[in-house]
Amino acid sequence: MVLVSSWLLGCTAAAEDVRLTFDDAKMYEVAMFTVKAGEADALAEKYFAKVIPVAQEYGMRPLASFDVTHQEHGQPHAATWAFFEWPSVEAKTKFEADKRYQRLKPQRDRRLDTLKLVYTQVAEDTSVTLRSDRLYEFFAGWINAHNGSHLPQYFASAGPFIGSRGVKFIGDFKVVGSSDPEFLPSTVGFIEWPDRSVKEAWFASEEFEQNGWHRALAIDRLVVLEGKVRQPGR
Repeated sequence: MVLVSSWLLGCTAAAEDVRLTFDDAKMYEVAMFTVKAGEADALAEKYFAKVIPVAQEYGMRPLASFDVTHQEHGQPHAATWAFFEWPSVEAKTKFEADKRYQRLKPQRDRRLDTLKLVYTQVAEDTSVTLRSDRLYEFFAGWINAHNGSHLPQYFASAGPFIGSRGVKFIGDFKVVGSSDPEFLPSTVGFIEWPDRSVKEAWFASEEFEQNGWHRALAIDRLVVLEGKVRQPGR
């Protein structure tokens, strides 16, 4: 259990390659959080080590954790994001109603500067090998009610450029809920980049100069976290 807690907090050694599978029958919670300075050990011991066995009774499974190396856009600022698998949103809701979780929750809240939870599903089963030498990106966007049709045009312009440079969009994610009604994005995505230079080349390209306005018009709010994968606790 200490290993899982350390994994959640980003305290393990450098990652090996990690096989990650998303099941279209499951719900995937994306947790974005920052631990207060000096509180990592206490959070691991007083919250994670005790709450994870309770969550596992409801079918929760930790999947992968990422150290944020750069935040390109948005609030809140997060130092870590992680994926958790649940059987359904209903299972997560039942867990949150458990009195054991409710007793432990204050131990979590007092030790975090940031916590946002977004609930997602994939359109079809998806598997990927997360590599320690690759850059991963999670983004959440709030689509403009009137100009959202510009977003496919932006991705259409980006497709040939990034497709030829080994960039992978991992899964087709749909937002199905959130822990905070004021933090409920309308679209999310998970991307693998060979490295940051490829991403910088896209934003410096003529294609982006000509088409980046489509994204700006389509998205009212955007959170983009970039990071490196960490190995899950065993």
